[in-house]
Amino acid sequence: MAHRALAAARAATTIVLAAAAASVSAQRSLEYEVKAAYVYNIANFVTWPPDAFAGPADPLRVCVYGDDPFGPALDRAVQSGPANQRPIVAERLTSADGLARCHLIFLAGANTDRIDQAVKFSAQRPILTVGETPDFLRRGGIIAFVVDGGRVRFDVNAAAASTRGLALSSRLLQVARTVTGKNRS
Repeated sequence: MAHRALAAARAATTIVLAAAAASVSAQRSLEYEVKAAYVYNIANFVTWPPDAFAGPADPLRVCVYGDDPFGPALDRAVQSGPANQRPIVAERLTSADGLARCHLIFLAGANTDRIDQAVKFSAQRPILTVGETPDFLRRGGIIAFVVDGGRVRFDVNAAAASTRGLALSSRLLQVARTVTGKNRS
């Protein structure tokens, strides 16, 4: 009898743990669906200098550098339409070799070496860097996603954007959780 009760308790625990893991996985998937939509929408509120593109028909390249937490969500988001009258192309990069062709670089996770490498590379180029670590803006990144009260929000380093020749729309700055490096208007 005790053996059956123990087996039933183990089975119940396994079910609860599996359900919790599935819930965490679903929440993470939803988080990156939201972040992918943000990436697409943010691209529509940034103005790149004309020399950031080889020609007027060149696409805006959104690059995920390193681990790709989006899966197909980013591809679906960029298929929503153009950004600033340009088609959008999503690319995945595993090395720094392709960074020069990117207009927006997303840096997932907390790989500080990769973050520092991309931020340093983009420091004098019109490249929007987007990350999700708590110190991303302090490291020189431009937009940092944060989960605040269960909602995905973002913080902005306006000075870093300006240094790179990027103009951020006042509408983008108004919906940011925080803006550093510039007074909010």
